[in-house]
Amino acid sequence: MIRVNLIPYREERRNKQIFNHIMAAVSVVGSALVLVFVVQWFYTSKLDNLNQEFASLKAQNQVLLKKIGKIKDLDRLREDVTRKLELVDSLQKGRFRSLENLLALSEAIPDAVWLKSAADKGGSLVLEGFGDSNKAVANFMRALDKSPRFADVRLKLIQRDRIGDMPVRKFELSMQFEQSAQEPLEPDGKKASGRKS
Repeated sequence: MIRVNLIPYREERRNKQIFNHIMAAVSVVGSALVLVFVVQWFYTSKLDNLNQEFASLKAQNQVLLKKIGKIKDLDRLREDVTRKLELVDSLQKGRFRSLENLLALSEAIPDAVWLKSAADKGGSLVLEGFGDSNKAVANFMRALDKSPRFADVRLKLIQRDRIGDMPVRKFELSMQFEQSAQEPLEPDGKKASGRKS
């Protein structure tokens, strides 16, 4: 009978299996290492991109902060200009009212009356002057009463006086401005409150 020695074949087969197992393990470990390297490279690249984006956003933030500072400066400047314009408006407010009141006053003065002073007290007017008679002063008061710009004309004082050799009546009158006369007027004579903004 013939005997066949199968031990070398089995050893060779076992060695081949061991080699295959080692190669499989090496390929799994190599694949895992490659996968870890790829994942690490991906996240490192992503982190670098995020760092660059963060730096860019930080630079944009600095630019925006400067612009916000300029806008705040512009707001302060605008408020300052608005305050100055309001001051100019308040100074201009009574200018045309006074002019209209003086015009109405000059139209009411008769020939025989002379004014010494006129004091604007805001809502009222005090006049001091001379007339050649009581009748001239009374005519002046009636003319002021008829004017649409004055109301509540009152005689505070009338007394005899002399200017040189001429006898006169020294008088003092007080009156209120009509409400419509106290509203500011535009240069063309229209009331400012009539404008639509």
